[in-house]
Amino acid sequence: MGLTPLSGIPMATRSGDIDPAIIPYIMKLDNLGPEDVEQMLNKQSGAWGVSGVSSDYRDIEDGFKMGDQRSILTLESQAYKIAQFIGQYVISLGGVDVIVFTGGVGENGFETRERICNYLEVIGAKLDKKVNKQKGKEIKISTEDSNVAIYVVPTNEELMIARDTKEIIEKMN
Repeated sequence: MGLTPLSGIPMATRSGDIDPAIIPYIMKLDNLGPEDVEQMLNKQSGAWGVSGVSSDYRDIEDGFKMGDQRSILTLESQAYKIAQFIGQYVISLGGVDVIVFTGGVGENGFETRERICNYLEVIGAKLDKKVNKQKGKEIKISTEDSNVAIYVVPTNEELMIARDTKEIIEKMN
């Protein structure tokens, strides 16, 4: 993310990175004001805008499985964009040893992980498709001959917030 959560990878309702010239184009095309465009980019774009189905990836996965073309486009473009971001980091860091999937989709979306890793084969990332089907537990999901170790690491955001809050309160006293 950048200054706001709008930049970066497209999310459930947020557009992610776009060509800035899109904004005045849409404003003129649909006679929209800045607030309208801001609402569109934050609440009506991303997976919801592309799929036309939902902002819930489970619904989009269902559409994907039924062959819905917009759901397929949504999930394939998401995987491609995430792989591009990983590629940018690989270049910035001069290589990669480990890729970690975490958070809701990263922990539970084995189909999403597989789609992303398919794009990452160019850097020698090899996914163990059988092991990858496990959900919600810390596990290595790359093959032994993969050039990059790939893991799933579950998060506990509530616990981290509680720990950080406790630490802040203790420092204040």
